[in-house]
Amino acid sequence: MQAIIKSLILLPVFLTGCVATSSENVSLPDGPPVQTIATPYDRLVTCVAEKSKLRGVWSVGEITDATGKFSAELSGTGKYVTQGAGDMMLTTLMKAKAERVVNRRDPRPVISEIQLGIRDAKQFTLMDYYITGSINTLDFIPGAAAELTIAGIGPRYRQNRAIVGLDLHLTDARTSEVLAAVNISKQIFADEAGFGLGRFFGDTLVDLDISGQSREPLQLSLRSMLQFGLYEMLSELNPDLRKNCQQIVDTVEGVEDTPTNS
Repeated sequence: MQAIIKSLILLPVFLTGCVATSSENVSLPDGPPVQTIATPYDRLVTCVAEKSKLRGVWSVGEITDATGKFSAELSGTGKYVTQGAGDMMLTTLMKAKAERVVNRRDPRPVISEIQLGIRDAKQFTLMDYYITGSINTLDFIPGAAAELTIAGIGPRYRQNRAIVGLDLHLTDARTSEVLAAVNISKQIFADEAGFGLGRFFGDTLVDLDISGQSREPLQLSLRSMLQFGLYEMLSELNPDLRKNCQQIVDTVEGVEDTPTNS
């Protein structure tokens, strides 16, 4: 009997092919190919690069996770939102064709050279402008749900949403004056649909549950928010930028200009 139980337990392992001796490596499945990250606001960043001249030396300070929220998913524990928002903004500045971008994200390599006496700190390029901020809102909102069961058979559907918010500040490094500030938010949508069956067929109980979930990718949405945030701050300083690029924003948000008949 023990041998039968052990065989039943190991059956899924043999079916998936994920079995090997202690001296062998397990065969790994092939997944989708590596690709560059694309967001709906990439075109907006391109428009900023074409229509706005980001003169001077730019950098990014801390864009912190101030939500205080932790997640325990996929057998791991970590924070819900990315800890790399500053790096995302640095990439956005490069794609926006800022005249010069200096890296202040991790000064340790340069500091080590200064401490070793092989580099003079006075050689560094001074910043003209830098961006800081925080991701400070992450609220989970229960959504609508519906379930219908007749004779143990029926579908179900559920919606959930999360609201993510952040603040960004553009600062003049020479005077510490805040030149522009924005606060933006986005709702992250998730839903689940399923079908359940639980009933007797003769003397046999059949229990079946089929379900599927979908959710907007949270970290990719944050990258979009940072791209949009840069555009909003630059538009405060240069209103002409909004005239040239706002149509892209309207298209992404699903609001397109409709020509009027004169």
